[in-house]
Amino acid sequence: MSNTISSKKKIPVPMRQRSAARIAAVQLNFQHLFVSADLQSSISDFLMHYASDIADDMQVKEIDNTYFQQLVLGCELHKQLIDDIISSSLGEGWKIERLSKADYTILQVAICELKHILHTPAKVVITEYSSIADAYNSDVSFVNAVLDKAARLLRSDEMVSL
Repeated sequence: MSNTISSKKKIPVPMRQRSAARIAAVQLNFQHLFVSADLQSSISDFLMHYASDIADDMQVKEIDNTYFQQLVLGCELHKQLIDDIISSSLGEGWKIERLSKADYTILQVAICELKHILHTPAKVVITEYSSIADAYNSDVSFVNAVLDKAARLLRSDEMVSL
């Protein structure tokens, strides 16, 4: 029995806190598509009312608040650039308007992270957001393919070996 317990891979708490921040950023950005509230107010409300639920689900004390805000604010600040990267990473005949709101939001936050948070390996970013897509019942293969293409565009040096 001890072999079973020791053979399970444990994810370090800071990684789970960042995973929780990614989920929170996707949820807030999705919500923000439908609400015209000020982004700072939305962030405060989200942190007050919903972040603890995500932290509980991820089995951490709290989400990585700094990472969460970096993602959410980065998506807002670089929206046009992120949309351009999404558009250029879609297959022939696809337009950004054709994406579901969930897929769009997942891609938006993921590409923000690929573009602006360079210390996180591209492979980790792709894996994390593909998992989020799976949790949202999105097309994981589609999200994975778009993120792979975007990562090859944004981080060509890193993606050469993959």
